[in-house]
Amino acid sequence: MTQYSVLFESKEAILGVVPRANDWVRYSCLLKIKNGGKFPVSLEMTFIPPHPYSVNMPLAHFIKADSISGLYFKVIKFFGKCGVEFRG
Repeated sequence: MTQYSVLFESKEAILGVVPRANDWVRYSCLLKIKNGGKFPVSLEMTFIPPHPYSVNMPLAHFIKADSISGLYFKVIKFFGKCGVEFRG
């Protein structure tokens, strides 16, 4: 199996808000872009406490996608399942 090398790596902060409780959700993320493969873009998300009052967020989440825009679409979808609005 071919090992692909990492072309770009960046630390990101992703924020969301729980509209019913007006609580903020924050994830510290590591964005990686590799030079090939089916899903060359990945995002490793780690939750930063405190937990919102009305939602129990996962402590860690990993997302793979074929592009950066596809990756952030999956982040918005993940937040939507938890009842959180994406804020950047």
